[in-house]
Amino acid sequence: MAAIDILWIILASIGSYLLGSIPTSVWLGQLVKGKDLRDYHTGNPGAMNAVRTFGITFGYIVLLLDCFKGTLAIALIDHIFSLKHFIALDGSNIYHTFMCILGPGLCVIGHNYPIWLKFNGGQGLGVFVGTLLYFNPLVMIAYSLFFMLLTLAFKMPVRYIGTIVVLLCVPVALFLPISPPWSNILMDWVIGANGFLHLTQGLIVLSLDIALLVRLLESVHKKIPVGRETEMG
Repeated sequence: MAAIDILWIILASIGSYLLGSIPTSVWLGQLVKGKDLRDYHTGNPGAMNAVRTFGITFGYIVLLLDCFKGTLAIALIDHIFSLKHFIALDGSNIYHTFMCILGPGLCVIGHNYPIWLKFNGGQGLGVFVGTLLYFNPLVMIAYSLFFMLLTLAFKMPVRYIGTIVVLLCVPVALFLPISPPWSNILMDWVIGANGFLHLTQGLIVLSLDIALLVRLLESVHKKIPVGRETEMG
């Protein structure tokens, strides 16, 4: 591994975190509304608190921007690390595989622990959704269906339901792959001649899971009241 390749990995990792750490809800609220979202309702700088505080239109704009962070992070990694420079003589590309797995998780961590907000951010589900939309919209559809069914079946905080659904998405990513024309991830790391098991896609979701679970376990440890657990962002 050449020094320049290590530098690319470091820059991509830092870039993924910094992109995720952009506090869209707080900065947009201050710019457009002249208010700090963290001073209202639950104090969470997430999309749902933005809906409560500034209205549905503003809140969903924030959610779309959060999704875009996830999409942009993995899109840049996918295309930069698909360049000929990173491809080995045998056609393999471990750099692409490694960063496609690591980058989205770092973007979620950036969203949840943004340096601009003293490491107190949202829950990362918007970034998760944006990542899914880029590399496998089928997983996004499965996520939406699972989320809706569990919400109807169980009365529990949205954050818990979201985390459970994220875990359920791992096997979907492993066994129900598609290849959007904009993505190079599908055949990156597979098992079986016909791509029976798509490890890269499954591991991307697992990386996102770990980042989301860190935030969830932190909130459980702090014993935040249930009323504050319904935030998503």
